[in-house]
Amino acid sequence: METTKNKQIVAMVLGIASLVIPNIGTSIANAIDTSTNEGSLTYGIIVIVATLAAIVVGIIGLIKSSGARKEAKAAGEKQIFATIGLITSIVGTVESAIVFFSCGLCIACAACAFASSV
Repeated sequence: METTKNKQIVAMVLGIASLVIPNIGTSIANAIDTSTNEGSLTYGIIVIVATLAAIVVGIIGLIKSSGARKEAKAAGEKQIFATIGLITSIVGTVESAIVFFSCGLCIACAACAFASSV
């Protein structure tokens, strides 16, 4: 019983992390002075790395939470933490993918264009 509960909690933590990581990356990136071309490039790189990390963590969370749900169901236990982990992993992964493809790549392209124009 304790091992399935721990697996469910790990899945939930991974799901929550997939939601939080892009916000942490954006907060760090916002602290950078973007008045120079180097600052703009750094901003873009931080946003891309943070969203990619969140996508990876979200996918791992999806795998862990679905496995934890199956184990808990087979053991006849409640699956609440695994379900929370599954939902937050899905939302975090989709949100990060949208941010990566809509914002992250545009920021990186703009930063590269500014850097090459100097």
